[in-house]
Amino acid sequence: MKKTIIAAIVSASLALAAPPSFAGSVAGFGGSTEITQLANNIELVQSYLQQVQSYATQLQQYQNMIQNTLNIPAQVWGSIEGELMGVASVVQQGQALAYSATNIATQFENTFKGFTFTGTDFKKEYRDLSRKTMDTLKGSLMAANMQSNQFATEEMTLKQLRTMSQSATGQMQAIQVGSQIAEQQVQQLQKLRQLMMAQLNQQNTYMAGQEQKEATRKVATDRAFDVGDPTTNTHKGFKGGWK
Repeated sequence: MKKTIIAAIVSASLALAAPPSFAGSVAGFGGSTEITQLANNIELVQSYLQQVQSYATQLQQYQNMIQNTLNIPAQVWGSIEGELMGVASVVQQGQALAYSATNIATQFENTFKGFTFTGTDFKKEYRDLSRKTMDTLKGSLMAANMQSNQFATEEMTLKQLRTMSQSATGQMQAIQVGSQIAEQQVQQLQKLRQLMMAQLNQQNTYMAGQEQKEATRKVATDRAFDVGDPTTNTHKGFKGGWK
Protein backbone atom coordinates (compact mmCIF):
# COMPACT_ATOMS: atom_id res chain seq x y z
CA MET A 1 0.00 0.00 0.00
CA LYS A 2 2.83 2.38 0.91
CA LYS A 3 4.65 1.81 -2.37
CA THR A 4 1.48 2.29 -4.39
CA ILE A 5 0.70 5.63 -2.72
CA ILE A 6 4.25 6.94 -3.26
CA ALA A 7 4.26 5.92 -6.91
CA ALA A 8 0.94 7.69 -7.51
CA ILE A 9 2.15 10.89 -5.86
CA VAL A 10 5.42 10.94 -7.78
CA SER A 11 3.66 10.34 -11.11
CA ALA A 12 1.18 13.15 -10.48
CA SER A 13 3.94 15.54 -9.45
CA LEU A 14 6.05 14.83 -12.51
CA ALA A 15 3.06 15.42 -14.72
CA LEU A 16 2.51 18.80 -13.11
CA ALA A 17 6.19 19.63 -13.15
CA ALA A 18 6.73 19.15 -16.90
CA PRO A 19 4.12 21.02 -19.02
CA PRO A 20 4.63 21.21 -22.83
CA SER A 21 5.94 24.82 -22.71
CA PHE A 22 8.65 23.95 -20.18
CA ALA A 23 11.35 22.97 -22.65
CA GLY A 24 10.90 26.07 -24.79
CA SER A 25 10.83 28.41 -21.87
CA VAL A 26 14.04 27.02 -20.36
CA ALA A 27 15.81 27.21 -23.77
CA GLY A 28 14.96 30.89 -24.03
CA PHE A 29 15.81 31.65 -20.40
CA GLY A 30 12.26 32.76 -19.81
CA GLY A 31 11.04 29.88 -17.75
CA SER A 32 11.23 31.33 -14.25
CA THR A 33 7.54 30.67 -13.66
CA GLU A 34 7.89 27.04 -14.65
CA ILE A 35 10.96 26.59 -12.43
CA THR A 36 9.09 28.05 -9.48
CA GLN A 37 6.22 25.71 -10.21
CA LEU A 38 8.61 22.78 -10.34
CA ALA A 39 10.09 23.72 -6.96
CA ASN A 40 6.62 23.99 -5.49
CA ASN A 41 5.72 20.57 -6.86
CA ILE A 42 8.86 19.05 -5.40
CA GLU A 43 8.03 20.56 -2.02
CA LEU A 44 4.50 19.21 -2.35
CA VAL A 45 5.86 15.74 -3.11
CA GLN A 46 8.04 15.89 -0.03
CA SER A 47 5.02 16.88 2.04
CA TYR A 48 3.06 13.96 0.60
CA LEU A 49 5.93 11.62 1.35
CA GLN A 50 6.00 12.79 4.96
CA GLN A 51 2.27 12.15 5.24
CA VAL A 52 2.69 8.71 3.73
CA GLN A 53 5.45 7.96 6.23
CA SER A 54 3.20 9.14 9.05
CA TYR A 55 0.37 6.92 7.82
CA ALA A 56 2.75 3.97 7.55
CA THR A 57 3.92 4.54 11.13
CA GLN A 58 0.33 4.66 12.35
CA LEU A 59 -0.51 1.47 10.46
CA GLN A 60 2.49 -0.25 12.08
CA GLN A 61 1.33 0.91 15.49
CA TYR A 62 -2.16 -0.42 14.86
CA GLN A 63 -0.67 -3.70 13.68
CA ASN A 64 1.41 -3.95 16.86
CA MET A 65 -1.65 -3.19 18.98
CA ILE A 66 -3.62 -5.93 17.27
CA GLN A 67 -0.74 -8.38 17.62
CA ASN A 68 -0.28 -7.58 21.31
CA THR A 69 -3.95 -8.29 22.01
CA LEU A 70 -4.08 -11.66 20.25
CA ASN A 71 -5.13 -14.58 22.45
CA ILE A 72 -3.53 -18.01 22.41
CA PRO A 73 -5.81 -20.25 20.31
CA ALA A 74 -5.73 -23.20 22.74
CA GLN A 75 -4.53 -22.59 26.26
CA VAL A 76 -3.19 -25.40 28.45
CA TRP A 77 -4.59 -25.93 31.94
CA GLY A 78 -3.95 -28.98 34.11
CA SER A 79 -6.60 -31.29 35.56
CA ILE A 80 -5.47 -30.78 39.13
CA GLU A 81 -8.89 -31.24 40.76
CA GLY A 82 -9.40 -34.74 39.41
CA GLU A 83 -5.84 -35.76 40.24
CA LEU A 84 -6.05 -34.54 43.82
CA MET A 85 -9.42 -36.23 44.31
CA GLY A 86 -7.99 -39.46 42.93
CA VAL A 87 -5.13 -39.46 45.42
CA ALA A 88 -7.47 -38.51 48.27
CA SER A 89 -9.61 -41.51 47.35
CA VAL A 90 -6.81 -44.04 47.00
CA VAL A 91 -5.51 -43.43 50.53
CA GLN A 92 -8.83 -44.74 51.89
CA GLN A 93 -7.83 -48.38 51.56
CA GLY A 94 -9.72 -51.01 53.50
CA GLN A 95 -9.77 -49.99 57.15
CA ALA A 96 -7.16 -47.25 56.70
CA LEU A 97 -7.34 -44.02 58.63
CA ALA A 98 -7.24 -41.47 55.81
CA TYR A 99 -6.63 -37.76 56.13
CA SER A 100 -9.34 -37.22 53.51
CA ALA A 101 -12.05 -38.93 55.59
CA THR A 102 -14.82 -36.64 56.78
CA ASN A 103 -14.94 -38.26 60.24
CA ILE A 104 -11.23 -38.75 60.80
CA ALA A 105 -11.37 -37.55 64.43
CA THR A 106 -14.09 -40.07 65.34
CA GLN A 107 -12.26 -42.88 63.54
CA PHE A 108 -9.06 -42.08 65.40
CA GLU A 109 -10.77 -42.08 68.79
CA ASN A 110 -12.53 -45.36 68.04
CA THR A 111 -9.32 -47.01 66.88
CA PHE A 112 -6.87 -45.72 69.45
CA LYS A 113 -8.58 -45.81 72.84
CA GLY A 114 -5.38 -45.58 74.81
CA PHE A 115 -5.30 -47.33 78.18
CA THR A 116 -9.06 -47.66 78.26
CA PHE A 117 -10.27 -51.08 77.14
CA THR A 118 -13.81 -52.35 77.60
CA GLY A 119 -13.68 -55.55 75.55
CA THR A 120 -12.35 -58.98 76.33
CA ASP A 121 -10.98 -60.22 73.00
CA PHE A 122 -7.42 -58.87 73.00
CA LYS A 123 -6.48 -60.97 69.99
CA LYS A 124 -9.19 -59.36 67.86
CA GLU A 125 -8.14 -55.95 69.13
CA TYR A 126 -4.57 -56.56 67.99
CA ARG A 127 -5.70 -57.93 64.64
CA ASP A 128 -7.94 -54.95 63.86
CA LEU A 129 -5.28 -52.49 64.94
CA SER A 130 -2.68 -54.18 62.76
CA ARG A 131 -5.08 -54.18 59.80
CA LYS A 132 -5.80 -50.47 60.12
CA THR A 133 -2.12 -49.65 60.34
CA MET A 134 -1.20 -51.77 57.32
CA ASP A 135 -4.06 -50.39 55.24
CA THR A 136 -3.00 -46.85 56.09
CA LEU A 137 0.60 -47.53 55.07
CA LYS A 138 -0.60 -49.17 51.86
CA GLY A 139 -2.84 -46.23 51.00
CA SER A 140 0.00 -43.75 51.44
CA LEU A 141 2.25 -45.83 49.23
CA MET A 142 -0.43 -46.02 46.54
CA ALA A 143 -0.88 -42.25 46.73
CA ALA A 144 2.81 -41.75 45.99
CA ASN A 145 2.59 -44.27 43.15
CA MET A 146 -0.39 -42.49 41.62
CA GLN A 147 1.41 -39.16 41.59
CA SER A 148 4.46 -40.86 40.10
CA ASN A 149 2.29 -42.10 37.22
CA GLN A 150 1.16 -38.52 36.60
CA PHE A 151 4.69 -37.41 35.67
CA ALA A 152 4.23 -38.38 32.01
CA THR A 153 1.11 -36.25 31.63
CA GLU A 154 2.73 -33.35 33.45
CA GLU A 155 5.77 -33.49 31.18
CA MET A 156 3.51 -33.33 28.11
CA THR A 157 1.85 -30.23 29.56
CA LEU A 158 5.20 -28.57 30.24
CA LYS A 159 6.36 -29.41 26.71
CA GLN A 160 3.29 -27.67 25.29
CA LEU A 161 3.96 -24.63 27.45
CA ARG A 162 7.60 -24.48 26.32
CA THR A 163 6.50 -24.57 22.69
CA MET A 164 3.89 -21.88 23.27
CA SER A 165 6.45 -19.73 25.07
CA GLN A 166 8.83 -19.91 22.11
CA SER A 167 6.15 -19.14 19.54
CA ALA A 168 4.23 -16.48 21.49
CA THR A 169 3.66 -13.25 19.54
CA GLY A 170 2.73 -10.05 21.29
CA GLN A 171 2.40 -9.14 24.91
CA MET A 172 -0.97 -10.80 25.47
CA GLN A 173 0.20 -14.25 24.41
CA ALA A 174 3.38 -13.89 26.46
CA ILE A 175 1.31 -12.96 29.52
CA GLN A 176 -1.06 -15.88 28.94
CA VAL A 177 1.81 -18.36 28.68
CA GLY A 178 3.30 -16.95 31.87
CA SER A 179 -0.04 -17.33 33.64
CA GLN A 180 -0.32 -20.97 32.58
CA ILE A 181 3.22 -21.71 33.79
CA ALA A 182 2.41 -20.07 37.14
CA GLU A 183 -0.77 -22.15 37.37
CA GLN A 184 1.28 -25.32 36.81
CA GLN A 185 3.60 -24.29 39.64
CA VAL A 186 0.63 -23.90 41.99
CA GLN A 187 -0.60 -27.35 40.99
CA GLN A 188 2.78 -28.89 41.79
CA LEU A 189 2.74 -27.23 45.21
CA GLN A 190 -0.73 -28.65 45.85
CA LYS A 191 0.47 -32.15 44.94
CA LEU A 192 3.49 -31.73 47.19
CA ARG A 193 1.19 -30.74 50.05
CA GLN A 194 -0.93 -33.81 49.40
CA LEU A 195 2.09 -36.12 49.56
CA MET A 196 3.17 -34.45 52.79
CA MET A 197 -0.32 -35.07 54.21
CA ALA A 198 -0.14 -38.74 53.17
CA GLN A 199 3.26 -39.07 54.82
CA LEU A 200 2.04 -37.37 57.99
CA ASN A 201 -1.03 -39.62 57.91
CA GLN A 202 0.97 -42.84 57.83
CA GLN A 203 3.53 -41.68 60.39
CA ASN A 204 0.89 -40.65 62.90
CA THR A 205 -1.12 -43.82 62.36
CA TYR A 206 1.95 -46.00 62.85
CA MET A 207 3.05 -44.19 66.01
CA ALA A 208 -0.48 -44.22 67.41
CA GLY A 209 -0.72 -47.92 66.60
CA GLN A 210 2.49 -48.68 68.49
CA GLU A 211 1.25 -46.71 71.47
CA GLN A 212 -2.12 -48.46 71.39
CA LYS A 213 -0.51 -51.90 71.23
CA GLU A 214 1.56 -51.10 74.27
CA ALA A 215 -1.50 -49.80 76.12
CA THR A 216 -3.56 -52.86 75.16
CA ARG A 217 -0.75 -55.17 76.29
CA LYS A 218 -0.58 -53.36 79.61
CA VAL A 219 -4.35 -53.54 80.12
CA ALA A 220 -4.35 -57.26 79.29
CA THR A 221 -1.54 -57.91 81.75
CA ASP A 222 -3.21 -55.94 84.52
CA ARG A 223 -6.51 -57.68 83.95
CA ALA A 224 -4.91 -61.12 83.92
CA PHE A 225 -3.32 -60.54 87.31
CA ASP A 226 -6.16 -58.57 88.86
CA VAL A 227 -6.58 -60.56 92.09
CA GLY A 228 -9.34 -60.10 94.60
CA ASP A 229 -9.22 -60.54 98.33
CA PRO A 230 -6.05 -62.56 99.13
CA THR A 231 -7.75 -64.24 102.09
CA THR A 232 -10.30 -65.92 99.83
CA ASN A 233 -7.63 -66.91 97.30
CA THR A 234 -9.78 -65.80 94.33
CA HIS A 235 -8.84 -63.97 91.13
CA LYS A 236 -11.10 -61.71 89.13
CA GLY A 237 -9.52 -62.23 85.76
CA PHE A 238 -6.62 -64.65 85.78
CA LYS A 239 -7.38 -68.35 86.25
CA GLY A 240 -4.62 -70.61 87.43
CA GLY A 241 -4.58 -74.35 87.66
CA TRP A 242 -7.56 -74.74 89.97
CA LYS A 243 -11.19 -74.89 88.90
